[in-house]
Order: sequence, then structure tokens, then C-alpha cells
Amino acid sequence: MQHRLGSSRLVRLLQEWAQVDGESARHDVAERLGHWLSAFDAVKLDGALQTIASYPSQTKLRGQAVDARAVALQVNQVKADLTALITAKVTPARPVLPAAPRTLLHTLEEDDARNESKYAPHYQRYLGLQKQMETTVGALRAQVRQMLSKGSPALRQLVALDAVMEQMLGPREQKLWASVPVYLERRLEHWRQHHQQAITGQGGDDDPIRWRQSGGWIAAFEHDMRDMMLAELQQRLQPVVGLMEAAQNATDAPSPQAAPPAQPEHSENSESQ
Repeated sequence: MQHRLGSSRLVRLLQEWAQVDGESARHDVAERLGHWLSAFDAVKLDGALQTIASYPSQTKLRGQAVDARAVALQVNQVKADLTALITAKVTPARPVLPAAPRTLLHTLEEDDARNESKYAPHYQRYLGLQKQMETTVGALRAQVRQMLSKGSPALRQLVALDAVMEQMLGPREQKLWASVPVYLERRLEHWRQHHQQAITGQGGDDDPIRWRQSGGWIAAFEHDMRDMMLAELQQRLQPVVGLMEAAQNATDAPSPQAAPPAQPEHSENSESQ
């Protein structure tokens, strides 16, 4: 588990940000995430694994064929929908002003930029997307397990194991996801300080409207925020992708074939002929 978490896109991203800020995050992130199971949890998991291991001996049913293509279509559709939500361009709500003077529009754009320079609106959007991912991916995971539950004994074992792991690790995962936005707030402050240092060094005017434009510090932060949300989505989808790949492997596996019929022995007469 520690190796898998340490190599995930989300952890690598957080480590990269921490290194830019002069922190050492590898131990803080990967090491702590690898210590989720207590001794009591390990005993419970061992008992569950022993029960799951006995599944093939409890039934002689080979199971039905799983439609791996349908599973993949469902997983990829959910991934595409959530990715579209994350990458959608967010525009500040503004009253319709059909004939607003340019000075008023300029003022409104400055107000929008100053509002987006605060952490609160970004935090609220991140929480909303996290809730959407939690609900959607959770429902998808249960649906995929249902699709695999009538498959081969090996697939039924995997379904049971996934259900146990979700129940056991679910509360810890929620605590982890709740702590992720803390890194996002640090990233906002990183870009703010970087911008302020650049303005001080150059001695130019600080135009809030340019903050949101390409190359501006808010635009850079929003790019990082999208990267973080996409990395979190990838992490949340890992168990479902594992189930999907298991269904594909089960479909691609060659079915057992009967032994070839024995060749008739040649008699001495046939050999002489």
C-alpha cells in the first residue's frame, strides 16, 4: 500500500509543491498514508481474507461471462463526465448589463479578480467537486461490483475483497480527502507571494485584471487546482479501474480446452504398407 500511494499522481504532485516551498513532504505524505491499518484492523482483514479464500471450494458454479466491454464503457463514461466538470472554465456570476460603460466593466473585472484572489471561493468549489466525485465514484464502484458478482469464483473473490477494503478504509479515506485542500491553500499563497516579489522587483503597476489572464498568478493557481482535482479523481478511481481490468483479464483468458484425442497406434501391418 505504501508503495502504491507513494507512486500515485496525487502524492507526487503534493511532493513537488512541497519541494518548491522548501518542505520535505515524502515522509509526511507517503509514509503517513502507508500506516492506515492498525493491529485490530489487520486481524479483521485476515479473517475476511480467510473467508474469501474459501469461496471457490464452496461452490462448483463456474459463473457467468462478464460483459467486460460494458464495464469499461461505464467506467470511462463516469471518468469523462467528472473530468469535464473539473476542467470546465468557471466564470464569475455577474448581472446582465447590456450597455455598461467600459469603466464599469473594468471595475467589475477588477472586483472579480480580487474575489478570486481569496481562498474561500476556490475552497467551496473544491468541496463541491469532492462531494460530486465521492457520490459518483462510490455509486460506480458498487455498480461494477454488482456486474462482476456473478462471474467466475476468482471475480467473486475480488468483489468480496473490494467490499471489505472499502468498508475498512472508507473512514480513513474521508479524513485524507478532507486534508487535501490544505495543500491547495498553501499553493494559493505560494503564487501570491511569487507575484508580489515579481511586482516589487520590477517596480511596475499591479493590475488585478492581469492576475486572471494567461501568465497571471491566479491563472497559474487555477491550473494547479485543476491538476490536483484530476489527480484526486485518478486516485479515487483506482479501485474501480482494478475491478474493470480484472473483468477484462477474465474475458481475455483462454478457456480450458479438452485434451487432444489419443493418436491410434500404428500396427506393424500399417507400417509395412
